[in-house]
Parts: sequence; C-alpha cells; structure tokens
Amino acid sequence: MIDPEVCARWRLTPGPVLADRVSGTWAATRDGAELIVKFFDDATFPDWRYALRVAAAVRSLGWPTPEPIEEPLTRPRGAWVLFRRLPGRSASPAAQDQPAERRARGRLLAEFHASAAATGIGDQRGGFHAPADVVADPELEPLLRRHEAANPVQGGVLRRCHEAAASWFTDHPDVEAPRSVIHGDFTPWNLLFNDGRLTGLLDFEATHHTFQVADFALSWRGYQDDVLRGYDEVRALSEVEWHLVQPTYWAWLFLGVKDALAAHYRVPSLTSDAPNLEWQFTHARRRSPLLARRTGAVPPLSG
Repeated sequence: MIDPEVCARWRLTPGPVLADRVSGTWAATRDGAELIVKFFDDATFPDWRYALRVAAAVRSLGWPTPEPIEEPLTRPRGAWVLFRRLPGRSASPAAQDQPAERRARGRLLAEFHASAAATGIGDQRGGFHAPADVVADPELEPLLRRHEAANPVQGGVLRRCHEAAASWFTDHPDVEAPRSVIHGDFTPWNLLFNDGRLTGLLDFEATHHTFQVADFALSWRGYQDDVLRGYDEVRALSEVEWHLVQPTYWAWLFLGVKDALAAHYRVPSLTSDAPNLEWQFTHARRRSPLLARRTGAVPPLSG
C-alpha cells in the first residue's frame, strides 16, 4: 500500500499497484487528475536523485519522461515521488513479439543514446559499477562454485558465463566504446505511444553511466536480434561494440547475485532459502544467431 501519510500529505486517492517490485509503483488520483506514485527503495535503487536528474536532462531535449509534481518525500528507507501520469499505451504482448516492433525499438534506443550523450552527464551513480568490475569481484567466483556444487545444471551455466565475461574483460582492459548515461530498462512496457507517437519513456530506476551497449541487456535480452539491427541502422555499431555486447550482457546477469548467494551459502540456516536465480539462468542460455555470425559469441552451456 501507499504510505497513508503520503496519501494525506498529497491528498491522494490511492489506486492499484502497477509494478510488483520492492520499489513499488501505484496509480493514484487527485482532483480528477491521474497520477503515479513511486517508492524508491535505497537498498534496491540507491542514489534515486540521479535517476530524476537523468530523466530531467533528456526531457529538456524533447523526450517525454515523467516529471515530479511535488517535492519528493524522503523516508529512512528511501523516497516517495509523485508524477503526473503520461498518456499513451505500451505495445501489446503480441506486437512485442514482432520483428517490426523490435527493430523500431532499436532505432529509438539509438536516438535516445544520442540525447543521453548530449546531456553531458558523465558522473557515475552511487551503488552502480562498470560491467568489468561486476564480474571481477573476487568474492563472486567462489560463491558461484558453491552454487554449482549444490545445483550443478544452473550453477554450471552461470559459472561458465561468469568466466567467459570475466575473461573477455581481462583480455580487453581498455575498451574504447561510446559511453553515456543509459536508460537501463528500454523495454516495450516502458515505452508509451499514442497514434504512433512516443508519449512516454518511463522508469529510469536503473539509469547509470556505462557503455551504451549495456542498454541492450534488457532491450535486446540476449536474443531479440532485430533490436540490434534497428540500432545499427541509426548508429552503426563499431566492431569493438559488436564484441562488447555479449560480455556486457553476461555481466548484467550478475548484478546483485553475489549478495543473494552470500546470504545463503555464507550463513546457512534452516530459514535461508536457496537463491532463486532462474531469471539469470534462463537469460544466460539465450543464443543470438546475429552475434554468433558476427563475433562467434555463444552461451558457454557446457565445458
């Protein structure tokens, strides 16, 4: 539920939950106006003001991003932020499966990255790290091996993907590829349209500064190759970037995994459930025919 104190302070009539996350999103109304209430949990999405700053910067360049209509209410665990609800609808599930939608999304992502670079924001968001640093964490590899011993199939795939990503970044310590702030979740459900016109670019919760191709982690998702094709039509990817896509994607899969594994394997107890890494396991096994042809990159499912 929305904090009753927040509803009273902003005179809100609360509506349904819109996102099932620790950092929740709810619909609400006030004086007949449709609004969105978000709670940014400090543990899940640190440095939440950075997300608002990025959204404001690209909004100044013409992108329809959510704009706070009240001063955020800070609390010990995070902050409540109130936005006016943007018009439009996201693509239907059937449309999301079509090559045309994916290609158009890739083209739009390339246009967004041009604006993201133009904002000039070059500082890193607190709590976020470069892909190479994520997989280079010395505590992650032994935890993955413990997970592999307990769950050979899932743990084996994840351990090999981690090794492949870590090895690539070790072999390429000084990658020269475009960087900027990225959106972090450039997916169909975060894009609103009205009569074919973009009317909303939502949820900057994962925005941070990194390689631009890191945005493919959740937009391309390891297999939606038409996203890559569409992007390349607007901004041609360099040869280095084509090779960077896969290890960056694998590194994204390990965000937060160390803490999840540590909570179970370092302090085993009857109440410590095994971590649910099915999302990471599913995505690690996805294969991109386009990348396989361009770079030879395939998921290391055995070995």
